[in-house]
Amino acid sequence: MGFCRLTNKKRSKEHDQYIIYNGNITKNGYNSVKFVQLTSLTHSVPAMNKSIPDFLLLNLLFLCITLFYSPVQAKSNSQGNNVTIDNGDLLYVIIPKEVTSEFSPTERNYFKEKVEVDRHGFIFLPSQGNIKISGLTTDQISEMLTNNLPKYLSKSDKASVNLIEKRHYIQILGHVTTPGWYNIPESANIQAILSQAGGVLEGADLSRVTISRIGNAKTKTILANIQQYLLKGDTRLLPPLHENDTVFVPLTKTIENPGGTQSSLNTSKIRIFGAVNSPGSYSAPKGMSFLDLLIKAQGEAADADLTKIKILRADGARETFNLQTLLETNESDQNNSFPLINGGDIVHIARLTPQVGMVNSQTGQMIPQTITMSGPGSNGRGLRPFTAPMTPLQAIAQSGGVNDFADTNDIIIIRRVDGKQKNIPYNYDKALDGEMPDVDFQLQAGDMIYIP
Repeated sequence: MGFCRLTNKKRSKEHDQYIIYNGNITKNGYNSVKFVQLTSLTHSVPAMNKSIPDFLLLNLLFLCITLFYSPVQAKSNSQGNNVTIDNGDLLYVIIPKEVTSEFSPTERNYFKEKVEVDRHGFIFLPSQGNIKISGLTTDQISEMLTNNLPKYLSKSDKASVNLIEKRHYIQILGHVTTPGWYNIPESANIQAILSQAGGVLEGADLSRVTISRIGNAKTKTILANIQQYLLKGDTRLLPPLHENDTVFVPLTKTIENPGGTQSSLNTSKIRIFGAVNSPGSYSAPKGMSFLDLLIKAQGEAADADLTKIKILRADGARETFNLQTLLETNESDQNNSFPLINGGDIVHIARLTPQVGMVNSQTGQMIPQTITMSGPGSNGRGLRPFTAPMTPLQAIAQSGGVNDFADTNDIIIIRRVDGKQKNIPYNYDKALDGEMPDVDFQLQAGDMIYIP
């Protein structure tokens, strides 16, 4: 801090003093002009014996500021977008890739994708595999991804990671349609997780929903009266959710029927899922058979495996039912052969695994069997015919092999398993050397081979 003092000494020996102090210009102690803060300024104009006009004095004052003022650089918030990433966060990732034949030499090729951090803190990138990033900042992640690039790419370009939305994982259990783990925005409340789980089932007690939270090696239980919220609409009745909370929706306690018998509502519904046209929960009247349930579910899907229908009884017993055999028999009383379905039972109809030469039952045509070759390291991207048995080495060879820029140590085989994506790492070099016998790994129809 400093000051610049200009003194106008008049004949009447009255003094007009202009002082700059802490960013202000004052005349005789009164603020007159607002200026920016001075960093280091100490200058004094000697007192003059002759009277100087005020306008000339102000000009000298501005000259003083111009000569000695050094602006203070405001600290830029360069870390405004540099945030710490947690499990569940949604990111936007940009990674430079090799220039392929699809791009001109001067044209940039980028991998741009929204990526979600999984429940264990990892993200999956086709070119770099699974990477643990939870607890790192976006700048640190960008630097790490850049360092993983080939040197000729990392010298000329950089990876970029930006946060789209803060999210976290919540587990929901109990009397809901689809219990499990869900990734929801941090700002979402307990009603959002109920909606993600498909809503509650009939008989759920919304007045006694609980949230279990672990902190300092102790479990804390929080009561959430959703029923009261639905009546009043007061959002203060909905407690906030934290990462890894467990929400439990209980069943209504056993009630007395007018006839004096007790019944529990957990046996009022049956569930059917898998290869049916309308999976879901259905009421279970007394004497309902599997055929009645299948009709309610609008019949089986075209790829349903009717030979291994599984029934999980409410008491924990398991049964397997072969509907195909029953339909092909000539028994006169087939209706009595269908198993009875009771409240609380769960029925699953599996899907057929496509095989070579399989015929579509509706069209009578052969179902084509293919695999997909993908990635900048492949010489023949696109759909390729599949004939079992087939190994990855055979598939890559039939598609034209790999190019000179292929990262053959980090090939990914992408497969759908039970409706979910499964990424299987494959090392092409070790397979060629016999360290990982290729014959031990068999491809399936529908697989995708990604060669980075």
